[in-house]
Amino acid sequence: MRLLSTLSAVLLAAATSLAFDPTAYENTQIQRTYELGGAATNVQTVYTVRALKDSLGGYELVLSSPEEDVEDGTNYWEVMQGGKVWESLTVQSLSDGRKTVTIPLEPAPVGGPITFTLSQVLVHHSHPLPASIGQDDEQYLMFETNQTMVESLYSTRKETIKYRYAMRTSPSKKIISHSPAPEKYIQVGANASKKSGGTLTLGPYTSVPPTVSLSSAGVLTREPGFSMSPLKIHYPFEEPVKTIEKLVRLAEVSHWGDNLNVEDHIRLVNTGAHLKGQFSRIQYQMARFRPTFPAQIIRNIIYPLPPHSHSAYYYDVIGNISTSNFRPSHPTRGGPAILELRPRYPILGGWMDEFTVGWDMRLGDWLRSVKGHESQKVLRVPFMTALPGVVVDQAELVITLPEGARDVNVTVPFPVDAIEHSTHKTYLDSIGRPRITIKKRMCVEKHEQDVYVTYTYPFTAQFQKVFTVGIATAVMFAAFALAKRLDVRISKVAKVVG
Repeated sequence: MRLLSTLSAVLLAAATSLAFDPTAYENTQIQRTYELGGAATNVQTVYTVRALKDSLGGYELVLSSPEEDVEDGTNYWEVMQGGKVWESLTVQSLSDGRKTVTIPLEPAPVGGPITFTLSQVLVHHSHPLPASIGQDDEQYLMFETNQTMVESLYSTRKETIKYRYAMRTSPSKKIISHSPAPEKYIQVGANASKKSGGTLTLGPYTSVPPTVSLSSAGVLTREPGFSMSPLKIHYPFEEPVKTIEKLVRLAEVSHWGDNLNVEDHIRLVNTGAHLKGQFSRIQYQMARFRPTFPAQIIRNIIYPLPPHSHSAYYYDVIGNISTSNFRPSHPTRGGPAILELRPRYPILGGWMDEFTVGWDMRLGDWLRSVKGHESQKVLRVPFMTALPGVVVDQAELVITLPEGARDVNVTVPFPVDAIEHSTHKTYLDSIGRPRITIKKRMCVEKHEQDVYVTYTYPFTAQFQKVFTVGIATAVMFAAFALAKRLDVRISKVAKVVG
């Protein structure tokens, strides 16, 4: 089976390379903007293209460069046109594991401009430099990329790349330094880069040829004579670099209780600059009275919950953590509920904290019955809770359905690493409960989407546990009554006749 899938991928990539025409389109202008952050970097690229031929195929969009590791490429992407996200795009998997996206631009008038936007999220492209700092020192990050210019299979008339960051507390902070920008394709007498405060602009580059090409074997290769130089940017960052190493979300459905319980097991790590020396509690308390507090320290976490969530709790391996505040949804206006978490200790660079957050929701808000088929249910469960700028290295969603559910199908809104089906047995279960486990690596805010689970839950299945308890109780009483009537003595005592 693996051989057949590999062969089909190679054949599809070869067919794509044969059908591809690099002279079909031209990029009249490309504008790319990097929003520098901590663990996640948001990238937005605006393409303005024009068709050079009639009866064209789709526009092939490249997501990663040939020099870039496949595992370090784009972790989330979407294409928008006219403010709407383009759905059901064709993704071509090349033989080297890289992917291209086909944008259906036909029918396109020859020479007419067509504009669309590619949004991407890169993870762990910035690392602290210096790697360790004092408790009150400022934190600096180094952003690195091998893709200085925009990868394209078509020629480009004009191209501009911007790197910027915005600090809410200190907007006057500037980029410290950066490596030299490529000077090829820059107009004579113009500068290849321009730095202004927290913004670095490369270009504009003009008359840029295609940077990559598709070989007959379906491999993305660098165009001869074109070289892509790496770029490094050193900048201050006044926020904690939060990374969730592992997130396990447990969702359990209860039809009898009309309840959906969600519980998150979180391993949070501050992946910013490590603490140099020992931690001083006195120094930490004194910093609270200064105008600016060391921003690289994680003091609290704002955890948004779905609307109408209730019965929230927060604990770790020691027990309940009382330093939290739960704000429920407004009774009339609704809106999300907010759980303010304050760990037992401040989380400095290199430190870790493991804790559990849970809450309950009314099942009727998340479960629907198919019209005309009341036994067929459609359940939606949020895959994760998005925290601004936080990357989840390993996410796992475990959905436990009620006992008696069958014909289980899962629909995910994005590609995942694995979907596993199993049976979970707990108290008062006879055959066990169906369980779905969904795993995905490198998740960002955009992955906060709903997973849909359809299953059949007949009316009689609701009484399966009642029947099991009733039968177990009856068997227990019958066994007790039978045991009372059995004579288990070794010998009988003879009666004495007077």
